[in-house]
Amino acid sequence: MKTKLLLLLLLVWLGVVYGQKKPKVEIPKKEEVKKVSDKSVFSIIFKNDTIKTEKSSKEAYINIPLQINIIDRKEWVGYKLKIEIDYSKTTLPRSDYKLIDSVFNFTELNSENIVNIRLKKDTIEDRDRFLFLSLKTYNDTIDVGKRNIGVNKKVVILVKSSKNKSTKLIDDYKMLSYLGTNFDIVEGKSKANNLFFATNTYLPPIKGKNKVGFYFSLYGNRTMSDVDSTGNVRRTYKIESINADSHIIYTSQNKLTVTRVSDNIGVHISPLFKFIKSSNENLNLFYAPSLEFIWRKSTLTREYTNPSNLSSETIPSSFPGTLIMDNVSRRIQNEYVFNAGLMGLFLVYETKDFSFRIQASTGYSSYFYPSNSVFSDEETNVGRRSDVFFLGRAWITEATTGLTLQTEIMNTAIIPRPFFGVTLSKAFKLDKLGAILKPLTDR
Repeated sequence: MKTKLLLLLLLVWLGVVYGQKKPKVEIPKKEEVKKVSDKSVFSIIFKNDTIKTEKSSKEAYINIPLQINIIDRKEWVGYKLKIEIDYSKTTLPRSDYKLIDSVFNFTELNSENIVNIRLKKDTIEDRDRFLFLSLKTYNDTIDVGKRNIGVNKKVVILVKSSKNKSTKLIDDYKMLSYLGTNFDIVEGKSKANNLFFATNTYLPPIKGKNKVGFYFSLYGNRTMSDVDSTGNVRRTYKIESINADSHIIYTSQNKLTVTRVSDNIGVHISPLFKFIKSSNENLNLFYAPSLEFIWRKSTLTREYTNPSNLSSETIPSSFPGTLIMDNVSRRIQNEYVFNAGLMGLFLVYETKDFSFRIQASTGYSSYFYPSNSVFSDEETNVGRRSDVFFLGRAWITEATTGLTLQTEIMNTAIIPRPFFGVTLSKAFKLDKLGAILKPLTDR
């Protein structure tokens, strides 16, 4: 019995040893291991782990190069490479880009394939955005990523905000002050006269942030209502007393020139609503209702010239002394104007070279005159008057010198009262005003 037991134990021991050494016996030769290893793995990676680009006014393409090492592509029929976007980390909006091709067959890959992403045009200033891409390799639905021995399987694309020079120059037009002169136009002759000043703030709506923009203007200028001249006016230019019971009246035929000019200080406010979306990024058209308040000091000047057909006449009266009429007379009138522009358009075209703006508005107008004032050329006391106004203004500013030409016309419908003016000024930023007031030397 002992002999049989020992023989059984020996057989069990031999079976265990034989089972442990069997896998080692079936291991292929070293040459075969190397050959199988080369064909069973591959290397597909991104050439760079980070790519930087920038938004532009035109569509652009982001080129993402790959590095590919596959020993025998015939062995990989049915295997595919997919470019995936990690939306959980990506901060670039999906509407801003498009992945051209995302799936490739292994058999079609070459040593340096390129993945293309189309970046849509966008010039609106924004924060920097990120786009995260990764590689996925599979056969049908089976992920074979573990057989990809490449290291760099992810790439981060940094998309910087559009901050080109032209945008910066356009931003420079948003808040400007102007200092210059008005042009008085009298009988076809233009001359620079009187101070003109203005401060304009233009803040258009920003895509993705707000839908309403803002325009504000504070100004002081001189406008001309009208210049009227006639050569057929007869007037009394002198009254002379002869005695206590009579006097002589001297009359003449004259040319009369009537000129009305107004010095204005005004405040204009308009919200800006995008009216038409233009393909030209420099062109913007807004619906712009407005409120405007104007303090207007008007000066009416009558001037008699070229006297002719002199005559005199004796009239009985008790007029004492002698009275000589002035050839030039002036009358000053203050008024306060409130305009509510219910219908208005604001057109802006700005490039790195110049800024061009047109404002047109119409609506309700209310004129208030202090007591004992006169309206128009008639000796009529008026306290308040309502009307419908029409307004047009145009500004053009050259970027290098800041020279600005501005023109304005305003009129009313029920009782026509046209006001028009032309100014030439120098545009500057408010923060540059301190340099003008700075002492020449430090003391």
